[in-house]
Amino acid sequence: MAVVKMIEVMGTSEDSWEDAVKNALNGAKKTIHGISGIEVVSQTAAVMEGELKEFRATVKIAFKVD
Repeated sequence: MAVVKMIEVMGTSEDSWEDAVKNALNGAKKTIHGISGIEVVSQTAAVMEGELKEFRATVKIAFKVD
């Protein structure tokens, strides 16, 4: 039987929500090994002076626990 843990992290990007998700995954994989899945929980953005300035993606990352 495998034990899987999920953590929630947020990634950001100045370009797109897709890049924000990729940045969240890239940040997590620096310290977490065996990532097996990712779920996008929400997508938000920061707006300044009527312009989108930062895309934010909150994701859940699943990984196997030894």
